[in-house]
Amino acid sequence: MGHDHDAAFEDEQSLAERIVRGAIRAYRLHPFDSVDAGVVAEVAGIHEDVVRRLFPTWDALLLVTYDRWTQLRGTRRTKQPTCTLDHVRMTLAEDVADPGLVRVLAGVITIAAADTGFAELFRKRFEEYVEQLSTGLERDVEVGSERLAIPAHQAATQLLAVYEGLQIQMLVRPHIDVLVEFDRSVRTLRQGWRERAVPAWDLDEVVLTS
Repeated sequence: MGHDHDAAFEDEQSLAERIVRGAIRAYRLHPFDSVDAGVVAEVAGIHEDVVRRLFPTWDALLLVTYDRWTQLRGTRRTKQPTCTLDHVRMTLAEDVADPGLVRVLAGVITIAAADTGFAELFRKRFEEYVEQLSTGLERDVEVGSERLAIPAHQAATQLLAVYEGLQIQMLVRPHIDVLVEFDRSVRTLRQGWRERAVPAWDLDEVVLTS
């Protein structure tokens, strides 16, 4: 009985993996809003009822697909990044070669901003990425490859804003070379990161105390 249960569990796992791979391929082939359980089932070569049974809610399948797809990024790199900025640039280059993922990343923003059960899970993914960038920038400062006059978390937020903004630009303005624009933006960012903020003097207070 136990062996039968284990075999059934493995079959379910194999089917779930097949569905997720099918979802990734479906999003590569079709616009974000055009992908549903029927499309995934067709691409995966299984019955639609199987997709709905293993993933009763669409957001659940989308979340698993999102996680798996983002985990795959960088796995085929022949060269490792030398710093956090290099890592983000490599990721953006991979996005250019895999626009289906960018369409998914853009699509989940509306879910993350909504008041739904899965919104918090998607928002958590964004926060986790900021933390990863923050940790990376702190490590860069420690080894001397970066200088920061602002908190690493603040610099990471700005870097993520540039990266995600260029992802959107890539989709809606495909004629733009987003890697060139990334390099330009990063040069400006780094200048700002290294400048210490000048205190804003309260002129009224100065007059009163002088």
